[in-house]
Amino acid sequence: MHSTFLGLKPGMKIVDVGCGTGDFTRYLASLIPGKCKIIGVDIRAANIRTAEKQTKKEGLAGKLNFRKGDAYNIPVEDGWADLVCCRTLLMHLTDPLKAVREMGRVARKGGTVAAFERGRFDAVYVPNNERLTKLAIRLSEAYVDGVRKLERKHFDIGNRLPTIFHEAGLREIMAEYQADTYLASDPRRRLEDVRDELAFYLAIFKETKKLDVKAMLAGGASRKKVNEYNAWWENWMKSLLGDNEKLRNDTSFGAGGMVLAAGRK
Repeated sequence: MHSTFLGLKPGMKIVDVGCGTGDFTRYLASLIPGKCKIIGVDIRAANIRTAEKQTKKEGLAGKLNFRKGDAYNIPVEDGWADLVCCRTLLMHLTDPLKAVREMGRVARKGGTVAAFERGRFDAVYVPNNERLTKLAIRLSEAYVDGVRKLERKHFDIGNRLPTIFHEAGLREIMAEYQADTYLASDPRRRLEDVRDELAFYLAIFKETKKLDVKAMLAGGASRKKVNEYNAWWENWMKSLLGDNEKLRNDTSFGAGGMVLAAGRK
């Protein structure tokens, strides 16, 4: 998130909604020289405990405090904050407009409401395999459509943020796009980091496979295509992790987009 985009400066009062264990909350604090007051809000008590512990460890307890609370009912008084923000929260909510309106309540008149969320932006290329490249993009779309159908959540909500902010009564709405790219052969990345990332992807894939397949099928994909793609992907991952030379020369390309949107109260 850009400090200039959010107008971060000393003395600000900030609320981070759906803060989890406080990584992003602490990141915001690190961007502000001098004093500031930041409140992190999360629905899980365990997250709050971890956030407090980590914040103390990093010596930021003077700037930050955490409260247990809900995105639809933020435990902060009306008009307290200069900035109310969230990161990858709205994509998990069934009523994101309600949450943005509530964020607006906590912001002062002229204050900013901002969100950093995944958008629908799929750049994929499987080297010299047009069929698999197309299949990867189609299944990604089927997954997003399926989650919307099954859970009434928009995993591509980033693209919708300007409209949601407008409907929530915010003005001067701005948006920017950031893309996270994946390219194993990029020499700026350490081999160990690439390996760690791939091992993490593989573990998550195995953990969420059942639910992901369910979403893709609900989004209109055929079981045959899903199974074919998943089998290829798992074998490809394992082959890269088993051979550093192969990994370093792999030119598969992927990018996922994040939308940063902000509006004034």
